[in-house]
Amino acid sequence: MAYRSPRGTRDVLPPEIPHWERLEEVARELARLHGYREIRPPLLEVTELFVRSVGEVTDIVQKEMFTVLKGDHSFTLRPEGTAGIARAYLQADYHKRAPVQKLFNIGPMFRYERPQKGRERQFSQFDIEVLGSADPRLDAEVIHIAARFFEELGVEVAVRLNSMGDGEDRERWREAVADFLRPRMEERCDLCRERFERNVLRVLDCKNARCQELNRDVPRLLDSLSEGNREHFDAVIGHLADVGRSAEIDTGIIRGLDYYTHTVFEVFSPRLGRALCGGGRYDHLLRDLGGPDLGAVGFAVGFTPTLTVLEELGLLADLLPRPTDVFVVGAGPELRGEVLAIAEELRRGGVSAVYDVEGRSLKSQMKQAGGGSFYLAVIVGPDELAAGTAQVKHLARTEQVTASRGALLKEVRRRLGEAEDPAR
Repeated sequence: MAYRSPRGTRDVLPPEIPHWERLEEVARELARLHGYREIRPPLLEVTELFVRSVGEVTDIVQKEMFTVLKGDHSFTLRPEGTAGIARAYLQADYHKRAPVQKLFNIGPMFRYERPQKGRERQFSQFDIEVLGSADPRLDAEVIHIAARFFEELGVEVAVRLNSMGDGEDRERWREAVADFLRPRMEERCDLCRERFERNVLRVLDCKNARCQELNRDVPRLLDSLSEGNREHFDAVIGHLADVGRSAEIDTGIIRGLDYYTHTVFEVFSPRLGRALCGGGRYDHLLRDLGGPDLGAVGFAVGFTPTLTVLEELGLLADLLPRPTDVFVVGAGPELRGEVLAIAEELRRGGVSAVYDVEGRSLKSQMKQAGGGSFYLAVIVGPDELAAGTAQVKHLARTEQVTASRGALLKEVRRRLGEAEDPAR
């Protein structure tokens, strides 16, 4: 029997790893620059956490969660990152001893949805979450980080912004939306009719083309914002300007999870005509999970759809693997131990090195070195062994020099500096 990975999952093979490493590198550096610390919650949480936070009337909870029952307990592989990070924040008592926490996570999520290009059942994402503050500068900061993530990868982006409101204006809007939708409810899909009875705002998140057309003239929440909530929204726009970023107001942005309040946003690709990632503020999630009513804001960006975007824009080739520095060549089987010793000496000095393990001839080893992703070849034969030297060959320039064993590491480092020079 030939075993295959489950549908909606895949192996990330060695040639692809540099692409993933580059995304992780950009994510970690942006997090570091803005003072975020890494958190690693478990992949498995109690199911009720997601029902309580994401919302019972959502596709994630109703259709997409990987859930297992063990006795009287129900556990779910995390379908999104925010709920687990919020739970960890409360469990660690950060709300009591250090309320403002700037956290990030990079890791896998799981959703049982229809696999398609850029969407998988196991997927990795970069989460940024700030918990413990309602400062609108943090809204602007997380939006700016999300946009910079793509810009660092060479993608031109725009920011689209809306508000989900809060408190009484949110309730007024909910009633206005219900009044707007009710007369033509029979024209909508079965899912919308079900959502209308349980959570009317979820109707606005329907992907059915006919339902989207019917939603076109729905009342705008921005027209119902209270003075305080409008001030927050305007402050976010102003603080985005402070960091040199403009934003387009798009009242059609309605984030699909129940916990969102106030600011919601998407990072958009004008060239591709679609959103690349999104997020927003979720000021009452901590309260809903049993903690104090503290502000919070964040976003998530998926790595697989990001790589798809880079491929479509012709930018994936820019994420090239770093070549191994040195191929150590031995002229004869009696030099195997010396080859291994040289390779280890170079590695201890921070230089990556490999050698032949297939019993190839000197000519074949040189062909392998010249045709592979190596900067240099270090060659040792009987004469070099007797003289205490080695040959160092710059493979791109075919230049070769003799170095004493005592100076080999220094010479290799010097030559690597030349090899890595873009002007070589």
